[in-house]
Amino acid sequence: MKKTLALILTLCLCIGMLSACSAASDTGTTTAPATTAAPAGTEAPADTTPAEEPVNYPTAPITIIVCRAAGGSADVVARTFAPYLAEQLGVNVVVENVDGGSGSIGLTQAWRAEPDGYTLVLGNYPSYVLNEVVDGNKEYKMNGFQSVVGISGNEGNVLIVPADSQFNTVQELVDYANANPGDLNMAVTSGVSNSALAQAMFLSETGVEVTSIPYDSGNKCATAVIGKEVDVAVCSGAAIYSAFADGNVRVLATFGPEADVNLPGVPTFASIYGEEFAYDVVMGLMAPPSTPEAVLQILRDAAYAAVTSDAFLNGENGFNVCPRTAAELDEVIAGAYTLGESVKDLLG
Repeated sequence: MKKTLALILTLCLCIGMLSACSAASDTGTTTAPATTAAPAGTEAPADTTPAEEPVNYPTAPITIIVCRAAGGSADVVARTFAPYLAEQLGVNVVVENVDGGSGSIGLTQAWRAEPDGYTLVLGNYPSYVLNEVVDGNKEYKMNGFQSVVGISGNEGNVLIVPADSQFNTVQELVDYANANPGDLNMAVTSGVSNSALAQAMFLSETGVEVTSIPYDSGNKCATAVIGKEVDVAVCSGAAIYSAFADGNVRVLATFGPEADVNLPGVPTFASIYGEEFAYDVVMGLMAPPSTPEAVLQILRDAAYAAVTSDAFLNGENGFNVCPRTAAELDEVIAGAYTLGESVKDLLG
């Protein structure tokens, strides 16, 4: 099972790495094929194709639904990006938090929204695909939304302990847990989430027993560790970057595909155990199904210009900016479905 899972995770990782953080200028705009001149002495037939009417969009504020509570990593990504998108589009962009059901409530609201470009949703991968695959009873389909732009990535979930913890390495933590089954309290984001996947991988690979304590967000998991409410936690990297830099938390490992530049000296979980238990946490904007192509193109052009602007790339964002075109974000989502099927039993 481990080897099979490792191969599937490696495949998903390769798909993500191929499309990661593209700085290409292609925003998905199609180029019309070159026309062929009519032979001399002949007259080209008149073009009877009706001209497309210009799209009067946007003319009102745009809402980005964040499917988690305020203050979490998804909320930070959306609220940080919103002003840059607003500048490109010339209208206000507001963030609405719709928490519940591991993202399902907000995603359902976005799925049912009028497909006019005025309601968007922040997708979180692989989390939302995992939730869909494991639950199997969702009105929405993550690959049924229309991708707009990828915003963040190159980030993994992390295994953290208090700064003054007795554990300096993953192995020390595992040795203690094996000698004291169930003694350690581990915070994890509630429901089917990215951090739940990291926890499942950790427990499956090490065989340790812990007492899981669910929290509403990765930020609350980090706060619980810093306040010593729990012994250890799995949370998003973005939730602890500042705390790590300030020396308020110790990071034992990252579940990301490679070492995180924001966490110097922290090993990857895969490098410790020799298995490719690694996945990239990616967030990006999505539009409801059936959103008109002309509206999507305006959105995609503006969003990609915003995410690749010097101001955004060089700003103090609190997360890893990783621009992706709509097509590249689609590849990430496809890889998340492959991953979801492979870990369905592990999470279920």
